[in-house]
Amino acid sequence: MPSIVVDTTALTTVPLVTEKRNAKVKPSLIMVDNVDALADSELTFQDIFNTDASLVAATGAAVAAVVGQVVDRLRINVSIDACVSMRDELEDVKFLGGAQVLREVLGVATLDPGCHVTLGYDLE
Repeated sequence: MPSIVVDTTALTTVPLVTEKRNAKVKPSLIMVDNVDALADSELTFQDIFNTDASLVAATGAAVAAVVGQVVDRLRINVSIDACVSMRDELEDVKFLGGAQVLREVLGVATLDPGCHVTLGYDLE
């Protein structure tokens, strides 16, 4: 099981896994260490993928390709001075493309090098 550990030092999303062609990312472990953080963390795990141009079968209408389509897959709140680990709760979570995490405090994207996120995953 490959894994990655990141801290939330960016004001935007932090990439966890890049898109793998013809494979889904199946998270097997998410651990958040918020002990050294300065505030509670609201973490949104997002799926980011590209779609190809296609035609709607019923109408024949063209659908344009989309680069960087983002879909929220999981949202968790972690209190300050807390550490959270998730395994069984991830049974139905899959990322069609890459995985990234966004940290917010009261709805505002916030960086905090004290918030560490670990993602263990398998490819399907």
